[in-house]
Amino acid sequence: MNRKQFVPVLVLMLAVIACSIQTTSPTTVPVISTDTSAPLTPSETAVITDTPAGPTAAPGGLTLDMLRNGTYHTPFFNRTVTLVNGSYSEGSCATLFKVDMLAIYGFGDLDGNGKADAAIVLAENSGGSGTFESLIAVTNQSGAPHQAGQAQLGDRVLVNSIDISSGVIHLDMVVQGPADPLCCPSLPQKQNYWLIGNRLWLMRVNSTVGGTEHTINIDSPGHWSSVANPFTVAGNVSVLPFENTLAYHIYLIDGTVVNQSSLTVTPAGGITGTFSRVFNLSAAGITDWVIIQFVETSAADGSTIALGSVILKAH
Repeated sequence: MNRKQFVPVLVLMLAVIACSIQTTSPTTVPVISTDTSAPLTPSETAVITDTPAGPTAAPGGLTLDMLRNGTYHTPFFNRTVTLVNGSYSEGSCATLFKVDMLAIYGFGDLDGNGKADAAIVLAENSGGSGTFESLIAVTNQSGAPHQAGQAQLGDRVLVNSIDISSGVIHLDMVVQGPADPLCCPSLPQKQNYWLIGNRLWLMRVNSTVGGTEHTINIDSPGHWSSVANPFTVAGNVSVLPFENTLAYHIYLIDGTVVNQSSLTVTPAGGITGTFSRVFNLSAAGITDWVIIQFVETSAADGSTIALGSVILKAH
């Protein structure tokens, strides 16, 4: 081969090698838990903890094979794909689009009908360094998987485990703190999700900052309470937020924002605090279910450190 032939052949070989290198999703260890309790009632749903519980075997119905070969709508890139053995891929290099079901999933009843549903994590990649992960709630419809809700988790977050108990999806995660590059999350976080209608709601976030867990707890009223306007919501925090201030948001269960503002937390000794707020939704004409969320945000980047929620019926 002469010198003129060698250069273009070398370029072609390098291009082939570059296209053969594909971005891979983080490797995780599967943790499977179940909840075989009776269909949920408002009083049962009100008792929610951050401690996963339940036996470690799928109770029939949906199977791992069904999940790994299911059809899903991807939340980040807005695509519909059918997985084959947990993966989907099309294109290459600049046109690559890849979806993987991570080896983290849980089985349990999400919709209160006594059948085993599931929660999985999909990771989407379009050829760059980002791997965008989403939680997918999969319900059991006559023995077949159905995507009932989804929530974006973030770019290159680490999901350690998924557990479903009392109808709640519990995630144990590591996410990016304010000083973390996207590649290297270091902030331990627990997230709770509820499937309400066709929406997957993030209802609770606890983060461990500097070895101390930040939590927001609603003391009264309890979940599924019926309240008359005006009504008071009271709670406590395990760590006083920045400038003793929490944000709050009021939503209809279809996701419509009714109101949002902030409130002041009263120090209760040490680093803890309490709060209460009077709400009156009568002027807005709301006589239905609402979700009220209280949020502690990071002063550094505005990310959520802690979140507590309560679902109520106002009249």
